Formats: sequence, structure tokens, C-alpha cells
Amino acid sequence: MAKKISLMNLSEDDLEKFCESNNFPKFHSSQILNWIYKKYAVDFEEMSDIPKNLRASLKENYFIHNSKVENIFEDEHGTKKLLISLYDKKKIESVILSKNERVTFCLSSQVGCGYSCAFCSTGAMGLSRNLTADEILAEFILMRAITKKVNSIVFMGMGEPLANTKNLFKAIETINSYKGFNLGIRHITISTAGEITGIKQLIEKDLDCRLAVSLHSLKNEVRDKIMPINKKYNVENLIAILKRYSKNGKRMITFEWVLIKDINDSVNDAYRIVNLKKEFPFKVNIIPMNPVEHAPELKKPNKDIILRFKSILKDNGVEVIERFKQGQDILAGCGQLAIKN
Repeated sequence: MAKKISLMNLSEDDLEKFCESNNFPKFHSSQILNWIYKKYAVDFEEMSDIPKNLRASLKENYFIHNSKVENIFEDEHGTKKLLISLYDKKKIESVILSKNERVTFCLSSQVGCGYSCAFCSTGAMGLSRNLTADEILAEFILMRAITKKVNSIVFMGMGEPLANTKNLFKAIETINSYKGFNLGIRHITISTAGEITGIKQLIEKDLDCRLAVSLHSLKNEVRDKIMPINKKYNVENLIAILKRYSKNGKRMITFEWVLIKDINDSVNDAYRIVNLKKEFPFKVNIIPMNPVEHAPELKKPNKDIILRFKSILKDNGVEVIERFKQGQDILAGCGQLAIKN
């Protein structure tokens, strides 16, 4: 018998062909999709308007997903971190952020990460493997079962999304699709460490989601030290591809800037960002360094330095957001996701 695969790896056309090959009308494919993506069914027996024999055939050939929530951690602000086990017993973490009645899902795209950014615990794990498209979709389903609501998603969990574009784009297509989760494309954000090959694929695909770039320095010598990807894709090349991506300023880009004491928090660092304004529009997400076990020497600046940095940007017309401090005490903040075996 052929190995079962996730039903979420099938397109509507695939499902129609499966129905017809089993002598059932192809309209059942839409019903099946509705049960998975609108009613969040976890078992074929829940699909009450699907003929019993068709349900049996589905069960014989497919599964919906086999990811499981092993644990949920919650902080005082309502941030929830999910520990999710996968079919091969590997684990990932995903985060549900709630603020002012808005709910954001922070999704992982890989088990671990191979980019080794100095400020990130996930990078210290190394890369185990890519998530498949159905595993990414299962994250969404498991989180949706907890919150009953979602306003936006960000691929800012474990891993480099643009190093897994095949599965990422397939999952986004279903998340955005009317017959999938029906979440607007502008409510989907991809965060990248500066994976230029993946950004080129975004340009070619003309995928109109939002893009957040982990920049953290505009000096190659600094970025080389804290973000090894810079040795492959330096600042100049990164800015050049982002200029193309922005479509001459029609697309807004967000720069993530983890403020690290005495490394990228100087007045000159701030003015380098200001001077970038002439290239394309952007906003800056300031994230004071969260403590990470593998790099205790990396610390956040004091409040005055953070305020000075933000003030320089704001006074020179740069839109600034400071990431609200949620999830730190459950290790769900930026750079803190990691699996301890």
C-alpha cells in the first residue's frame, strides 16, 4: 500500500480527480476543503455531509495532519507559545500574539535554523529540516483551534522562510485562498535575514505579501559578526535587491533592528538608517535585545540609548515601531525560540 500523505498537500483539482476516480461527484472536493479550512476538522468522520464510502477512501489514502500541541506556555499579557511535535518526533515552537484585540500568529518554517545569527537562539540549534507545506498549515490550524480568531500571520518563528520557498509559497497560497483560510495577502508577512535568492523569487512570483528584513546593521563588518549570511549577501547587494522589491517605493519594507549594547546602538548607526531613506520607503521595528542563553554577552542598551536611537529616526522622518515586550518570560520573544532536548 502506498504511504499515506496529508490531504492538505492536495489541490482542489487533485481532490476532484480523487473523487471521480472513486465514482463520486467532484463537487465533494469543495465540501472536503470546507471541512478542513473553514471548520478545522481533524478527523474524516467529522465530515458529516461526505458519503461514508468516500470518507473511508479518504481515510485509507490520506491523513489531515499529524502535528500535535505538546504544551502551551502563556505569559501575563496573553502571549501563548505552543510546543508542537511533528510526525518524526521533531519539535517546533509557534507563538500567538494578542494586543488590543488583534491576534497575530507567528509561524515557523523550519525545524531549527542554519543561519546562526548571534542574537537568535533558534540559530544556535542549527538546521534540522524544512517544514513541509502541510506542517506549516497544521501550525495555523492548531493555533486557530486555540484562539478562534486571527488578524494576521508573520513568518517570524523558527527558521529562515526564504530558505524554504517551495513549501512556504505553497502554504501561503492555501492561507490566502478563498477555499483555504481566506486570509488577505497583505495580512501575511515574511521575515528574512536577507536571503537574496528568496527575495528574487518573491519578485518573480510577484507575491504581494509584506516583507520584513532583519537588518540590524548597515556596516558589513558588524553584520558579518552578528549575521553570517552577510558574508554571502552583503549590505550593498541586499539594499539593491530590496530597492527592486519595493517597486520604486510602491511597497513598504519593514526593517527589524535588534538593538544590542555597544554593537549597533550608536548615533552613527541611527543616521545610517536615516540616510537610507533616499533609496525606498521603509519603517523600522526596534527590538531591544532579548536575553539568550547561548550569548549572555549580548545585552540591550539602557533606556536612554534606546530613546536616543528612536528619537534620531523619528526626528528625521523615519517611521519607528518598538516591539512590545511580550513573551520574554516564556522565552517567546524575538530570538528566543529554541527546542531544548
